[in-house]
Amino acid sequence: MGSLLSAVGQVMILASTAWAGQPASEPSLADATEANITLVTAGFLERSQLAHHPLDTELAGKFLDRYLDDLDGSRSLLLQSDVKEFAAYRANLAQAIHKNGDTSAAHAIFARYLERLEQRGAYVTDLLRTAKFDFTGHDVYAFDREHAERPRDLRAAQKIWRQQIRAEYLQEKLADKSPDQIVRALLRRKAHLLATMKALRGGEVVEIYLNALAHVYDPHTDYLGHEQMESLTIAMNLSLFGIGAALETEDGYCKIRELLPGGPALRSGQLKPGDRIVAVAQSSEEPVDVTNVPLAHTVELIRGPKGTTVALTIFPAGAADGSLAKSVSLVRDEIKLEDQQAKARILDLPAAQGRTLRLGVIDLPSFYADMGGRTGAEPRSATADVARLLAKLKKERVRGVVLDLRGNGGGSLEEAISLTGLFIRQGPVVQTRGLEGEIEVGRDTDATVQYDGPLIVLTSRFSASA
Repeated sequence: MGSLLSAVGQVMILASTAWAGQPASEPSLADATEANITLVTAGFLERSQLAHHPLDTELAGKFLDRYLDDLDGSRSLLLQSDVKEFAAYRANLAQAIHKNGDTSAAHAIFARYLERLEQRGAYVTDLLRTAKFDFTGHDVYAFDREHAERPRDLRAAQKIWRQQIRAEYLQEKLADKSPDQIVRALLRRKAHLLATMKALRGGEVVEIYLNALAHVYDPHTDYLGHEQMESLTIAMNLSLFGIGAALETEDGYCKIRELLPGGPALRSGQLKPGDRIVAVAQSSEEPVDVTNVPLAHTVELIRGPKGTTVALTIFPAGAADGSLAKSVSLVRDEIKLEDQQAKARILDLPAAQGRTLRLGVIDLPSFYADMGGRTGAEPRSATADVARLLAKLKKERVRGVVLDLRGNGGGSLEEAISLTGLFIRQGPVVQTRGLEGEIEVGRDTDATVQYDGPLIVLTSRFSASA
């Protein structure tokens, strides 16, 4: 598979070994797979990042902190004593990874996370069944706990859990639900979250672990496991079903990174980049909590057959107060290929002396490429489509071309190079410097030029960095 680029210079590390079928408890084969992937990923990150920073004790400490935050973004589950206990990993974590790809820390910490999750589930279940919530006081709860201290002990954690469930109860109450409906909904939501996390297999736990490592090196570098790689293939092939939103995780929340042209999410006008998705409901069913749930599982809940309804509970971008949470219902649809493909239009602009200036405008949403997986379909690429459009514009005798790359989030680097070749005869397009100082040049080697007239290229801060 070719190189990838994105609006923020993102690197995606793809796991080529399918390990999802191995439960966490199965020995040897799963352990060896995890170790090999961990060694390869750590080595790749050390060599590929601009700073070429080795995985040393300092970086390993940041890695450990990031993994804890990725599991417990609200800092409400893991206790200060847990974090103090895990601090013992700091001194030898880098050495253990370098030596044999050891992932025991990932599993030990995740096991404690599950233990606390179960404790919260038991406490909240008892609270919902026995307590009467009163909202006549003036107490305050801060939803944003990104920089908050972790609970001192279990009693302190229970105080946070009580406030969290009261806040969720109030949101349901504001939706005009009866007390019985609210209790049933919240009980189901918490039970589903616990069941989802307990069902994670060993490889999925390590995916969270390695993604934390990637983010320590660069916040725009992601580790993609097998399921995420399939999602990437679907997106690169311009074959999408769902709501038309690119998602990412941040501090335990599923966050909308981008709304895709032509998708239900953009058409609705109710969602925007930066919105945080906290629950997902199928049609008229109860919402499922997706806070601190792996992104692949959230994506699986949001995807579905064309014509079906999905309801998202969101915190709008920039809203710190959970009382602003709202529900958005969308009908899943096929993201039309023509909305994602390059497209062109002609503008006839008034010029001097009553003349008309004819310009061709090509809109290119991404550098897409055929990555396989599309049976019975013609290969598709950004370069081939733009070449076809340029030929049509030349027939229309345009005086100049505007190539609109605003909002182009990236895609295949090879496509970006070959597309540049439509406008130049031959030569270098992009270069990278390796760990040892060696320079690799991406060149256009095709001497043919599709268009050599006046050209304007439009970019924005959302355009791919390359």
